[in-house]
Amino acid sequence: MTMETTLTLEGQRALDVAQTEELLRSVLIPPRPTLLVAVLEEQGKPDPDLDRIAELISEDVALAASTLKLVNSPLFGLARPVVDIRHAVRMLGLKNISGLITGLLLHQAFRNLRGAFMERFWRRAEVMARTTALIARWCPRVPREEAYALGLFCDCGVPLLLQQFPAYPGVYEAAEREAHQRPFIEVEHERLRTDHAAAGFLLARTWKLPADLCQAILRHHDALDYYRREEPDPTVDKLALLLTAQHVLRLYAEQPPAAEWQAVGQSVLAYLGLEEAVLFQLVRNLRELNEQA
Repeated sequence: MTMETTLTLEGQRALDVAQTEELLRSVLIPPRPTLLVAVLEEQGKPDPDLDRIAELISEDVALAASTLKLVNSPLFGLARPVVDIRHAVRMLGLKNISGLITGLLLHQAFRNLRGAFMERFWRRAEVMARTTALIARWCPRVPREEAYALGLFCDCGVPLLLQQFPAYPGVYEAAEREAHQRPFIEVEHERLRTDHAAAGFLLARTWKLPADLCQAILRHHDALDYYRREEPDPTVDKLALLLTAQHVLRLYAEQPPAAEWQAVGQSVLAYLGLEEAVLFQLVRNLRELNEQA
């Protein structure tokens, strides 16, 4: 990838974000949840109080239950079950627990959106999160908890586009059908002049999520090769996990490789240090997890 290509991409995606912001002006981007603000505020203190963070999470009964269910799921393979939120906070650490609850709060932020399309969206988001966390077992630069939240959040722009464009489910389905021929977001741009990755970036930025996570959300359907580098990079680590997870899901569904994977898949595998055979092992692991869920 040349410097010229990189600069062109940076400029283009900046334009995409600006255009998306204009198109979604009438859409209310869910504000950062109060609970998340309080947890991150405590986390940012020189001497954060772990018990206070556990107390904040426990105040939301549904969130606390979802967090414990997730932490104790086969995905994380704990030797002993976590019995309460205080235990979870102390065992996982502040960064990992805040990442998990951020992903789980996403569902709450869009609870007013219902219907068959959103039901399918949430199911796919959950499977994407499991897949990304599975891949993180092979690529320890991204903790599994962080990878799970990344997978859950990567398509968070979809509900925003649905609010602005009632016909969006048809656009999404068309992009899915053509995914092996051209990048997903190319179809969205053709029909809507925006895409869910740029919309997701706006949400992630509004929630003040880490910059590398925001950039991964923005670029997770890019077909450019970020992966030919000697040193690891946090944003590229996340992008590589997301592209691999998307490909594993297509293998799982017996679909042909997406256009993005056809363009950069071999570079992604080389960057992560994975052999092709690992992908099929991941499909088997995912099938087992889904059967246990």
